[in-house]
Amino acid sequence: MSILVTIEHTVEELNSILMALAERPFKEVAALISKLQSHGQAALAPTRAADPAPAADPATPEAA
Repeated sequence: MSILVTIEHTVEELNSILMALAERPFKEVAALISKLQSHGQAALAPTRAADPAPAADPATPEAA
């Protein structure tokens, strides 16, 4: 039986958790690290989509 729990952490807290997990043998934590990263990317996707596009660099010629 699986029980799903939702918790909230700041990006800094999640980075600390990932750093702690990195101290463990990879085979023990690989799946958990992958899951945390995918959930974090999904959570940040709406934020990134709302960010304005970076301004074009005037020193870089535009593609024709």
